[in-house]
Amino acid sequence: MGIEIAKPEPIRLGDRYLYTLTSYEPVKVEVAVERVSDAEIDLTLQSLADGAGISVDELTDEWVREHTGAPSLDELKASLARERDRAVLSRADEARSTAAMTELAKRLGQKVPDAEVARYRAMLLRTNELDAGALGLSLDDLLKRVGTTRTEFDRTLDEQAVASAERDAALSAFASERKLSVDESEIPYLMGQDPVRGAASLEQAKRRGVLEDLRAQCLVTKAARVVAAEATCVYVQESPEEAAKRLQAMRDTLAQMRERPTQRKEPSDDASEGPNLHLV
Repeated sequence: MGIEIAKPEPIRLGDRYLYTLTSYEPVKVEVAVERVSDAEIDLTLQSLADGAGISVDELTDEWVREHTGAPSLDELKASLARERDRAVLSRADEARSTAAMTELAKRLGQKVPDAEVARYRAMLLRTNELDAGALGLSLDDLLKRVGTTRTEFDRTLDEQAVASAERDAALSAFASERKLSVDESEIPYLMGQDPVRGAASLEQAKRRGVLEDLRAQCLVTKAARVVAAEATCVYVQESPEEAAKRLQAMRDTLAQMRERPTQRKEPSDDASEGPNLHLV
């Protein structure tokens, strides 16, 4: 095992740090694409039936027309299959981007200061607390509901804070090397907002004096898109064993949801959604 050399601290200019990478060449990544099957459609139908308080056998053409708008059960299945395929492609693209960011972060030439990591940790913690509050729960109550201890959560939060801080530092270095910049007109697009909402956010940022902070965040987003687009990606098929494990996890989640005492309600697009913690 080689000796790990400690990375130096970055140079600080005002409230910004100057980072560099050991290489600015496109990264190479490998992404596993999910192996699709009708089993996923069956699980979705089971979730739909559970949400409506009926059995799968009661999902007749008449029930489907009345409650989902699809003309028949077969048409509903076909629609679910199309949506599944779109979701698989979307997750593959997301995995490509995530893998590219992870590889880029390995090239970081400096150590992200502890204070910066702590700042990222505080932001992640606040996000999870807000999510719990939106459900009318404390964070500890939400952790109990999803079967996670506070110790496990804190450990994952620490790891995610380091990963996020290193990713953004690497993207900052990439943006600087490529001389990327963000014009005000690009900010709404990079924030994922429509022009009207984007313009309002822009004006609010100006009034609060945080426009340059917003621009810096958008610059990281822009750099991430460039890195992902330029990455050399090899797509591989998920193994049958991996697919079986993923499907079992879906079945386990569905079983847990059945055990929760909930009120009967009409099915909706997000009927199968549960509490979400912003950790990876």
